[in-house]
Amino acid sequence: MKKLKVIVCKAGDGVSAHIEGVDGFAIARNTVYNLKKDLPDGLNFHIEGLYEKERKPWMESEYAFEYVFQDIPSLIEAYNGLLNQSSLARISGINTGQMRQYTSGVKRPTKRTLQRIETGLKRYAFELQSVSFKYA
Repeated sequence: MKKLKVIVCKAGDGVSAHIEGVDGFAIARNTVYNLKKDLPDGLNFHIEGLYEKERKPWMESEYAFEYVFQDIPSLIEAYNGLLNQSSLARISGINTGQMRQYTSGVKRPTKRTLQRIETGLKRYAFELQSVSFKYA
């Protein structure tokens, strides 16, 4: 199965995305949820418009999507209700005021800061995997 990297970023009042290695394909929606929902059909429509020679490899393989967030605002939007700027700051060990500047787009985090946020999110996800309940 081919894994396609979907690069997601904030765009106006919504989000947009393109897929690495898929020339000429872009999609924009008002939410990340809608983008994820409409992405398969949009990509299929794009593939149908290719020349037969270009289309054939796509028709013969299955693919999955990996979402890569280009900015903090699109990440917060994607997990709205589950993740906010305060919780992301706690998880990653970054000052809340600094995170507020990243989520509002006033400042852009450095590569090192993005790695810190990603590491914090993965550590938190790993911790959640160890949660269980005793059923009566």
